[in-house]
Amino acid sequence: MVGPKLKTLTLALCCAVFTNFVSLGQSASLKVRMLVSSSLYVSGDLVALQLQTLDSEGKPAREGSLINLYLVDHSGSTVAIERFNSAKQDADQAFLLPEELSTGNYKLVAQIQGSRFQTEALIHVYSPTIFSSTALPENANPELGAHVIQASEAGENILWKVDEGSFSISSETLDFGLLAVKVFDPLLEGYPVLGHVKESELNEETKVSFKLKPPYNDPNSRISVFFLDQGLVEEYNMRDSASMEEELLKHQGSSSVWAYQFDNLGEPLGEVTVNLSDWKKKQFSSFDNTVPFDDAVVNILDHKRKRKYIDQIYRTDFDNYEPFLQKSDHVAPDQVYFSKDYEGIATLREAFSGIVSKASVKRTKDGYELILSPANAGFRYEKSPLILFNGSPIFQFGDLIETPMHQIYSISVYNSFQSQKRFGILGRFGVVSIEMKPEFDDPLVAEKEGYPFYLGINDLVQINSEEIDPSTPDLRPVLLWDAGEAINFENSQSLEWEGSDVKGNHVIWVDLLKKDGTSLQWSQPLPQQSTQK
Repeated sequence: MVGPKLKTLTLALCCAVFTNFVSLGQSASLKVRMLVSSSLYVSGDLVALQLQTLDSEGKPAREGSLINLYLVDHSGSTVAIERFNSAKQDADQAFLLPEELSTGNYKLVAQIQGSRFQTEALIHVYSPTIFSSTALPENANPELGAHVIQASEAGENILWKVDEGSFSISSETLDFGLLAVKVFDPLLEGYPVLGHVKESELNEETKVSFKLKPPYNDPNSRISVFFLDQGLVEEYNMRDSASMEEELLKHQGSSSVWAYQFDNLGEPLGEVTVNLSDWKKKQFSSFDNTVPFDDAVVNILDHKRKRKYIDQIYRTDFDNYEPFLQKSDHVAPDQVYFSKDYEGIATLREAFSGIVSKASVKRTKDGYELILSPANAGFRYEKSPLILFNGSPIFQFGDLIETPMHQIYSISVYNSFQSQKRFGILGRFGVVSIEMKPEFDDPLVAEKEGYPFYLGINDLVQINSEEIDPSTPDLRPVLLWDAGEAINFENSQSLEWEGSDVKGNHVIWVDLLKKDGTSLQWSQPLPQQSTQK
């Protein structure tokens, strides 16, 4: 921090004007429709979802909302959280269960901040230890089975057709619908779960917040919020404080957060304190913790054990996910230097003095200072660049300048106008990113762990859908899960799927959310040959 006495200013949303008040009034009546792909999971599984915003009349809202999704244990305590943008129906919506969950009942609770309603769905999660134990879990009931949503009649105004590898739907009276389709073997996989809406248990004091306390109350200054794990920066002027926190809450992805304040001339003022609301304090009502464990459930869990074994042996990774990458925001560095190409260099100081172009090291009374020059100019920047050491932001190397070069994997330099835009005012004097080899300890790990961790909008995307090698057993009991099909009925809508090694009695289960907010669920057995590859 800078100066003997630092004034702090909390950027609060309460200073929003009448338009925000109206918006809060509208959000209070919004609800979430939640469809969960199954009721039975093993800890560490990926829970596929459909989350849709409904307006005060229960109809699908045209505009999406930021949805908070809490994973709650039987005591009512929150054990995990994710955030989703319901407007992004073309993206896979999924919740990754923590690996350390014990066997028990859990609820997924979805809520739009400020709403009077929440939506709950009960799921049963089993610890992998059940695969290596001969004893039943203490809270397991061998006479209790998983819940099954009863299918309804499709109705005369809906025409649908199922063959061995595709499904089509058409209607002469409907003009819009949101479709979810699951093709699976019910002996090896649970049925979908439809959440129910109730009054919210979260009061105004427990709402999610993103608070910034800059060292100076300067309305002309600028705040740079750096999301460490993604290398992305979002910047705001202090005069825009009414909307700043709200926009930060909508940031894509999850990451550690670090912030810095600059005056209107770009001079650094000091580090900004970031206070994020503690989602672990969100408390809900308790519920029963007896999990179903009849023969049907045991059979499904046994198949999950086989799937995990197949993944370990063949590395098929069908159930894994890949973090979302904002490719448009990722700009390549101007130069990259790999330590393996410079075996004669002893330390980082020697590397910047000798091999890194447009870089120099200056001796000062406090140690050494790193200075860059622009990529296409001969002059030097006035001050030191932003330094990312294993992702941790610093402005001065200190003792790290003498880090042995054999511990370094690469040095990346951003000093062109285009590459510096990625970092905003933080990159005004260039940026240097240094990555260490994974076998060496990160000297700044404690500092990085001290940064607040922000859980942003859900960043799970493509579930691995690569071509299946015919020689590799995949044992998929689910041939298709598609919950993001917004359809019109001017033409027949079709979905297709590929078979697996599982030779069972597959069914197709369909959920159709109509324009008026009503929904239909129905299912039908598939022809036997659909299980063949």
